[in-house]
Amino acid sequence: MGQGEALAEVCDGFARQPVVASALEATAGKGVALSSSEAEPERVVNDLKAAGRAPQSGKSRMKGIPFCTLESAKDGKNVLSITFREALAIPRGQANTDGITSYGTGARATSSDSYASIYFACRMEPPAHEIVVAAELERADENEADHEGLRDDQMTLANAAARRVADALGCQDPRLAVGAPARGGSS
Repeated sequence: MGQGEALAEVCDGFARQPVVASALEATAGKGVALSSSEAEPERVVNDLKAAGRAPQSGKSRMKGIPFCTLESAKDGKNVLSITFREALAIPRGQANTDGITSYGTGARATSSDSYASIYFACRMEPPAHEIVVAAELERADENEADHEGLRDDQMTLANAAARRVADALGCQDPRLAVGAPARGGSS
């Protein structure tokens, strides 16, 4: 295993903003050298653009496409992964709020102890139609990071990746927060 990549460079540089780099360090563990693999940000964008041009009728659930998978550079242990997919709809109704925190970013955003998700609407340039995009962050069980603001940090990371993808897609008003999303919002 190597020395790892700079936090600002992993996964196509999605963590360049100081608040995002800080959240990544807090989630991965202070001083943990990271390497990224299975990162396919171009495929994420290309597949979601294709979804926006595909006819709405007869669509089935899209499998998540890895935007970023981070491992410890020291021992190769999985730290976290972020995937994207077209969702068939924005989840509605009241989520089970035990163990789940809601955030004010996108159309629906929640975080638990090892998982965060953001759903946002993306209207691309015609002839594409509006699609719903799901960004999902999963923290590995072997990642022992556990601290008071962990859910907030996970949401900050998922939101930064969502903003990166929404910008690449040219989404018109995806309603994604700048920086760290605030707690609250729809659940």
